Amino acid sequence: MNNFGTEEPRLVNPDRTGLNAFFKKVYGYMFLALLVTAATSYVGVTVFAVQIATMLSNPIAILILAGIMMAVASFASGQSMSNPGRSFGLMMGYSVLMGVFFTAIALTVNLGMIFSAFVTTAAVFGGMALYGLNTKRDMSSMSALLFGAVIALIIGGIINLFFFNSVVYLLISVIGVVVFSLMTAYDMNKLKQLYFSVQGNTQSEQGVAVFGALSLYLDFVNLFIYILRLFQIFGNNND
Repeated sequence: MNNFGTEEPRLVNPDRTGLNAFFKKVYGYMFLALLVTAATSYVGVTVFAVQIATMLSNPIAILILAGIMMAVASFASGQSMSNPGRSFGLMMGYSVLMGVFFTAIALTVNLGMIFSAFVTTAAVFGGMALYGLNTKRDMSSMSALLFGAVIALIIGGIINLFFFNSVVYLLISVIGVVVFSLMTAYDMNKLKQLYFSVQGNTQSEQGVAVFGALSLYLDFVNLFIYILRLFQIFGNNND
Protein backbone atom coordinates (compact mmCIF):
# COMPACT_ATOMS: atom_id res chain seq x y z
CA MET A 1 0.00 0.00 0.00
CA ASN A 2 3.06 2.24 -0.01
CA ASN A 3 3.67 3.50 -3.54
CA PHE A 4 6.65 5.57 -2.55
CA GLY A 5 9.19 3.09 -1.27
CA THR A 6 10.26 5.44 1.53
CA GLU A 7 11.71 4.20 4.79
CA GLU A 8 9.54 5.02 7.77
CA PRO A 9 11.13 7.96 9.65
CA ARG A 10 11.25 8.03 13.43
CA LEU A 11 9.73 11.32 14.52
CA VAL A 12 10.40 13.08 17.82
CA ASN A 13 8.06 15.96 18.60
CA PRO A 14 7.87 17.14 14.95
CA ASP A 15 6.61 20.62 14.12
CA ARG A 16 2.90 20.22 13.31
CA THR A 17 2.47 23.54 11.51
CA GLY A 18 3.52 22.14 8.15
CA LEU A 19 1.65 18.90 8.85
CA ASN A 20 -1.58 20.77 9.53
CA ALA A 21 -1.20 22.77 6.31
CA PHE A 22 -0.52 19.52 4.44
CA PHE A 23 -3.66 17.84 5.73
CA LYS A 24 -5.68 20.97 5.02
CA LYS A 25 -4.67 20.56 1.38
CA VAL A 26 -5.37 16.81 1.44
CA TYR A 27 -8.88 17.29 2.80
CA GLY A 28 -9.52 20.16 0.43
CA TYR A 29 -8.85 17.85 -2.52
CA MET A 30 -10.87 15.06 -0.93
CA PHE A 31 -13.93 17.24 -0.28
CA LEU A 32 -13.72 18.59 -3.84
CA ALA A 33 -13.83 15.00 -5.10
CA LEU A 34 -16.85 14.28 -2.88
CA LEU A 35 -18.53 17.43 -4.19
CA VAL A 36 -17.95 16.31 -7.80
CA THR A 37 -19.44 12.91 -6.95
CA ALA A 38 -22.49 14.51 -5.34
CA ALA A 39 -22.98 16.90 -8.28
CA THR A 40 -22.68 14.06 -10.77
CA SER A 41 -25.23 12.03 -8.83
CA TYR A 42 -27.62 14.99 -8.77
CA VAL A 43 -27.35 15.40 -12.55
CA GLY A 44 -27.73 11.66 -12.96
CA VAL A 45 -30.91 11.54 -10.90
CA THR A 46 -32.48 14.64 -12.43
CA VAL A 47 -31.43 14.25 -16.08
CA PHE A 48 -30.15 10.74 -16.86
CA ALA A 49 -32.05 8.60 -14.37
CA VAL A 50 -33.62 6.23 -16.90
CA GLN A 51 -30.42 5.67 -18.85
CA ILE A 52 -28.27 5.04 -15.78
CA ALA A 53 -30.86 2.80 -14.10
CA THR A 54 -31.14 0.72 -17.28
CA MET A 55 -27.38 0.45 -17.67
CA LEU A 56 -26.70 -0.55 -14.06
CA SER A 57 -29.54 -3.06 -13.90
CA ASN A 58 -27.18 -5.44 -15.73
CA PRO A 59 -24.56 -7.12 -13.46
CA ILE A 60 -22.10 -7.22 -16.37
CA ALA A 61 -22.40 -3.45 -16.82
CA ILE A 62 -21.74 -3.00 -13.10
CA LEU A 63 -18.59 -5.12 -13.36
CA ILE A 64 -17.40 -3.16 -16.40
CA LEU A 65 -17.93 0.15 -14.61
CA ALA A 66 -16.19 -1.21 -11.51
CA GLY A 67 -13.27 -2.41 -13.65
CA ILE A 68 -12.90 0.99 -15.30
CA MET A 69 -13.03 2.72 -11.92
CA MET A 70 -10.36 0.42 -10.47
CA ALA A 71 -8.11 1.07 -13.47
CA VAL A 72 -8.53 4.85 -13.19
CA ALA A 73 -7.88 4.80 -9.43
CA SER A 74 -4.80 2.64 -9.86
CA PHE A 75 -3.39 4.85 -12.61
CA ALA A 76 -4.12 8.00 -10.60
CA SER A 77 -2.30 6.56 -7.61
CA GLY A 78 0.68 5.52 -9.72
CA GLN A 79 0.97 8.98 -11.30
CA SER A 80 0.74 10.93 -8.03
CA MET A 81 4.48 11.41 -7.51
CA SER A 82 5.66 11.76 -11.10
CA ASN A 83 2.77 13.93 -12.30
CA PRO A 84 0.55 15.27 -9.47
CA GLY A 85 -1.53 17.38 -11.86
CA ARG A 86 -2.44 14.39 -14.02
CA SER A 87 -3.15 12.33 -10.93
CA PHE A 88 -5.49 15.03 -9.63
CA GLY A 89 -7.32 15.15 -12.97
CA LEU A 90 -7.74 11.37 -12.91
CA MET A 91 -9.08 11.59 -9.36
CA MET A 92 -11.71 14.06 -10.54
CA GLY A 93 -12.58 11.69 -13.41
CA TYR A 94 -12.91 8.86 -10.91
CA SER A 95 -15.21 11.07 -8.83
CA VAL A 96 -17.50 11.49 -11.83
CA LEU A 97 -17.62 7.71 -12.39
CA MET A 98 -18.42 7.20 -8.72
CA GLY A 99 -21.22 9.74 -9.12
CA VAL A 100 -22.72 7.57 -11.87
CA PHE A 101 -22.61 4.60 -9.53
CA PHE A 102 -24.21 6.58 -6.71
CA THR A 103 -26.99 7.70 -9.05
CA ALA A 104 -28.28 4.13 -9.06
CA ILE A 105 -28.21 4.12 -5.25
CA ALA A 106 -30.02 7.47 -5.02
CA LEU A 107 -32.77 6.13 -7.29
CA THR A 108 -33.51 3.17 -5.02
CA VAL A 109 -32.81 4.45 -1.48
CA ASN A 110 -34.77 7.22 0.28
CA LEU A 111 -32.91 10.45 0.99
CA GLY A 112 -33.45 10.19 4.74
CA MET A 113 -31.57 6.90 4.88
CA ILE A 114 -28.81 8.25 2.64
CA PHE A 115 -28.42 11.30 4.89
CA SER A 116 -28.33 9.16 8.06
CA ALA A 117 -25.73 6.87 6.51
CA PHE A 118 -23.66 9.88 5.42
CA VAL A 119 -23.68 11.41 8.91
CA THR A 120 -22.74 8.06 10.44
CA THR A 121 -19.96 7.63 7.90
CA ALA A 122 -18.61 11.12 8.60
CA ALA A 123 -18.56 10.38 12.34
CA VAL A 124 -16.80 7.02 11.98
CA PHE A 125 -14.39 8.36 9.37
CA GLY A 126 -13.56 11.40 11.49
CA GLY A 127 -12.93 9.33 14.60
CA MET A 128 -10.68 6.82 12.84
CA ALA A 129 -8.83 9.58 10.98
CA LEU A 130 -8.07 11.35 14.26
CA TYR A 131 -6.86 8.10 15.77
CA GLY A 132 -4.57 7.40 12.82
CA LEU A 133 -3.17 10.92 12.93
CA ASN A 134 -2.52 11.11 16.66
CA THR A 135 -1.57 7.56 17.63
CA LYS A 136 2.09 6.94 18.36
CA ARG A 137 1.68 3.40 17.07
CA ASP A 138 3.23 2.52 13.71
CA MET A 139 0.36 0.95 11.76
CA SER A 140 2.43 -0.12 8.74
CA SER A 141 2.32 -3.75 9.91
CA MET A 142 -1.41 -3.79 9.06
CA SER A 143 -0.75 -3.22 5.34
CA ALA A 144 -0.81 -6.85 4.17
CA LEU A 145 -3.83 -7.72 6.33
CA LEU A 146 -5.88 -4.77 5.09
CA PHE A 147 -4.90 -5.32 1.46
CA GLY A 148 -5.92 -8.98 1.71
CA ALA A 149 -9.21 -8.03 3.34
CA VAL A 150 -10.02 -5.55 0.55
CA ILE A 151 -9.30 -8.20 -2.11
CA ALA A 152 -11.53 -10.66 -0.23
CA LEU A 153 -14.33 -8.07 -0.10
CA ILE A 154 -14.06 -7.47 -3.85
CA ILE A 155 -14.12 -11.20 -4.68
CA GLY A 156 -16.95 -11.87 -2.23
CA GLY A 157 -18.96 -8.96 -3.62
CA ILE A 158 -18.57 -10.17 -7.20
CA ILE A 159 -19.62 -13.73 -6.31
CA ASN A 160 -22.62 -12.48 -4.33
CA LEU A 161 -23.61 -10.25 -7.24
CA PHE A 162 -24.38 -13.36 -9.29
CA PHE A 163 -25.33 -15.80 -6.49
CA PHE A 164 -27.03 -13.52 -4.01
CA ASN A 165 -27.31 -14.66 -0.42
CA SER A 166 -28.71 -12.30 2.22
CA VAL A 167 -26.53 -13.70 5.04
CA VAL A 168 -23.37 -13.31 2.95
CA TYR A 169 -24.49 -9.80 1.97
CA LEU A 170 -24.84 -8.86 5.66
CA LEU A 171 -21.50 -10.43 6.55
CA ILE A 172 -19.70 -8.62 3.72
CA SER A 173 -21.29 -5.33 4.77
CA VAL A 174 -20.19 -5.69 8.40
CA ILE A 175 -16.67 -6.71 7.40
CA GLY A 176 -16.56 -3.82 4.92
CA VAL A 177 -17.34 -1.28 7.65
CA VAL A 178 -14.61 -2.74 9.88
CA VAL A 179 -12.02 -2.93 7.10
CA PHE A 180 -12.51 0.61 5.77
CA SER A 181 -12.67 2.06 9.28
CA LEU A 182 -9.25 0.52 9.94
CA MET A 183 -8.10 1.56 6.47
CA THR A 184 -8.93 5.18 7.29
CA ALA A 185 -6.75 5.09 10.41
CA TYR A 186 -4.00 3.27 8.51
CA ASP A 187 -3.97 5.76 5.63
CA MET A 188 -3.88 8.77 7.96
CA ASN A 189 -1.01 7.20 9.89
CA LYS A 190 0.85 6.43 6.66
CA LEU A 191 0.25 9.90 5.22
CA LYS A 192 1.67 11.54 8.33
CA GLN A 193 4.86 9.54 7.95
CA LEU A 194 5.01 10.10 4.20
CA TYR A 195 4.67 13.84 4.68
CA PHE A 196 7.67 14.00 7.00
CA SER A 197 9.69 11.84 4.60
CA VAL A 198 9.21 14.33 1.71
CA GLN A 199 8.87 17.56 3.72
CA GLY A 200 10.58 20.47 1.95
CA ASN A 201 10.25 18.99 -1.54
CA THR A 202 7.36 20.94 -3.08
CA GLN A 203 6.52 18.51 -5.90
CA SER A 204 6.80 15.47 -3.63
CA GLU A 205 4.58 17.10 -1.02
CA GLN A 206 2.03 17.86 -3.73
CA GLY A 207 2.20 14.28 -4.97
CA VAL A 208 1.68 12.88 -1.49
CA ALA A 209 -1.23 15.30 -0.97
CA VAL A 210 -3.00 14.09 -4.12
CA PHE A 211 -2.24 10.46 -3.27
CA GLY A 212 -3.57 11.01 0.24
CA ALA A 213 -6.73 12.73 -0.96
CA LEU A 214 -7.47 9.83 -3.31
CA SER A 215 -6.79 7.25 -0.59
CA LEU A 216 -9.03 8.97 1.95
CA TYR A 217 -11.73 9.61 -0.66
CA LEU A 218 -11.79 5.88 -1.44
CA ASP A 219 -11.91 5.05 2.26
CA PHE A 220 -14.84 7.42 2.78
CA VAL A 221 -16.98 6.32 -0.16
CA ASN A 222 -16.42 2.61 0.53
CA LEU A 223 -17.21 3.09 4.20
CA PHE A 224 -20.37 4.98 3.20
CA ILE A 225 -21.45 2.20 0.83
CA TYR A 226 -21.13 -0.51 3.47
CA ILE A 227 -22.78 1.56 6.20
CA LEU A 228 -25.66 2.38 3.83
CA ARG A 229 -26.06 -1.33 3.15
CA LEU A 230 -26.43 -1.98 6.87
CA PHE A 231 -28.98 0.82 7.15
CA GLN A 232 -30.94 -0.79 4.31
CA ILE A 233 -30.75 -4.27 5.78
CA PHE A 234 -31.90 -3.30 9.26
CA GLY A 235 -34.28 -0.65 7.97
CA ASN A 236 -36.05 -3.25 5.81
CA ASN A 237 -36.16 -5.65 8.78
CA ASN A 238 -37.97 -3.01 10.82
CA ASP A 239 -40.64 -2.40 8.14
